[in-house]
Amino acid sequence: MGDIEKRLNTTAFKKASTWGTEVDVDAAGTGILPLNPGAIKHGIVAIEDKAASAFEHDLDQGDFEAVDFGLEFDLRYEGLGTLIAIIMGTAGAPSQQEATDAYLHTLQLANSIAGLFGTYATEKKDKIHVVPSVKPYKITLAPDSGKVKATINCLGNKVIDDSSVITGMTSVTVPDLHNRTLARHGVFRMNAQDGAALGSGDKIKIKDFTIEIERRSMSQHYESENRSIIEPLEEDKPLVKVTLNFNRMDDTNKAYFSDWNSENEKKMDIVFTGAVIEGAYSYYHKLQFPRLKIEDVDYPDDNIIPASMVLRGLLADAAPTGMDGITKPLQWDIMNKKTTDMLA
Repeated sequence: MGDIEKRLNTTAFKKASTWGTEVDVDAAGTGILPLNPGAIKHGIVAIEDKAASAFEHDLDQGDFEAVDFGLEFDLRYEGLGTLIAIIMGTAGAPSQQEATDAYLHTLQLANSIAGLFGTYATEKKDKIHVVPSVKPYKITLAPDSGKVKATINCLGNKVIDDSSVITGMTSVTVPDLHNRTLARHGVFRMNAQDGAALGSGDKIKIKDFTIEIERRSMSQHYESENRSIIEPLEEDKPLVKVTLNFNRMDDTNKAYFSDWNSENEKKMDIVFTGAVIEGAYSYYHKLQFPRLKIEDVDYPDDNIIPASMVLRGLLADAAPTGMDGITKPLQWDIMNKKTTDMLA
């Protein structure tokens, strides 16, 4: 069992199939490594006594508040696949690279992530705190002290500590304890949306970045005879946003102001490449944006003038040159050693 020391506690997530019913996460490969595993918080609406009297006679319990929490991670090349894949919506069987241990996973944005959710569990002393049904709905990537930090926002139905399904976590293992994604691993390339395929001449040097992928306006609805929310669904279109900050205004980024005013659209890819898996194949995250619209450009007041740029991912009418078959606002490719579908 767990401990009051956070570092000694196990945390796990596993895809589920019936909203409101937890699945047993006590299995190999389900372990995850959030920096803040105890972020979950159970809440119960207090129904106050408003009748005309000197004092309250009752304080009844109402519905369970939705469990809206953000988990922070050091992004790794393996281990967060299911959480990321749920937000993206479409995965599939990976493609083995020749006869090596390297497998390529292609994650695409689905129109909806209805039916995609899982169970979250974390140890606290001799209890296992469980959110039976959790829907990850947003991921934010940004550099943090030399590594890439991933914040995954989730919406769950309730927190329990007396699950009859999850009674232990001794079989939980983490897929990869190593291979963190470092900020210096990243290569950013961008050019005109209708231009040539991205190449080495399209590299841009940035100070830092923020990438946001969000399923927006997740519903929080209740049904009769049920105190916790039913499965949340999206009430708005997905958001894909990239913010780029540059140390200095230069001959490349000074042109972004004109591109913004002229509505010159872009395409971009961002690739983080890690250690070699086998042969010619390395761990990587590759994010491809086939059509980006500039939302804002700024050259703030400072002693050395910096630059910043905000771009919004849009649906492309056709795949741009060099991005065959990619028209959704984002495709996320992951190379690692996981041999099965991230949404299986």
